[in-house]
Order: sequence, then C-alpha cells, then structure tokens
Amino acid sequence: KMAAMRFMYGLTLSTMLVRRVVNVWLITRMVQISISCGLCKESAFAFAAFGSLMATVDINLDVISASRMGKLSLRLLEILQAEEYSAGVNCVVYFFIQTQVDHFRNSLEPLKHAYNVGLRFGEVHYAVVAARQFCLLSFHSGENL
Repeated sequence: KMAAMRFMYGLTLSTMLVRRVVNVWLITRMVQISISCGLCKESAFAFAAFGSLMATVDINLDVISASRMGKLSLRLLEILQAEEYSAGVNCVVYFFIQTQVDHFRNSLEPLKHAYNVGLRFGEVHYAVVAARQFCLLSFHSGENL
C-alpha cells in the first residue's frame, strides 16, 4: 500500500492540471488507504489535498473543515517526520486552504519555505508551484515583486 501511495502522490500534480476527475479520485483513494491501512508519510499530503477539495469544489465549500484538514496535515508532517513532503503539503495548504480563511500575506512565508524545501529534496515540480503561488499571492496582496 505504501508503494501505491507513493505512486498516487506522484500523479496528483499532473492530474490536477490535466484531468480534475482523476485527481479527485486519486485524492479520495489516498485518504481511504490512509484510514483503512494506517498512516504513512504520503498521508499528510492526502489529507491536505482532501482539505483543498473541501475548500474549492463548488458543491461542498466547507472552509472551516478544510482548514482543520490543513492543520491536521501540517501536524502529520511533524509527527511522521516527513519533511520531504513539506513542499507539496505547504503548497496545497497555504494556497488552496489558508487563502480562504486568512489574508494572502500570511501564506507568503510558508510558500517561500515550500520552495526552498522542494529544491532541497528534489521536489522541483512543487518548488516551481510554490514559486508561482508566492508570486501570485504577492501580487494580489500588494507586495513588491
């Protein structure tokens, strides 16, 4: 199951950009596996991504529960010592979830951290996403680029 979780984690970013339906399926499947088989390092990302669905999908829009899922995923990063997944988790939590409940400026430092961690652990795709999100939120919050 851990290999499946690693594989699904690798697919989530590309499916988010190309096939949203497949992305939703992957995220919900990762959460199901985490609940039924136990937590692994990828579970932190699964719960963060599930929280982002809760905060952004028009049918649900439950930002309070999404914020709780984001906090849970950040806590799981600490408990499971999964710093290598910090870039992906921070990108999801601080762009898709926290911007719904907090000011954009409060997401800038965590996104900068996500960029640095992504580069350090070879998660270049999430480092690039974090840099893009950082620039976007900086622009919308009136910061100098």
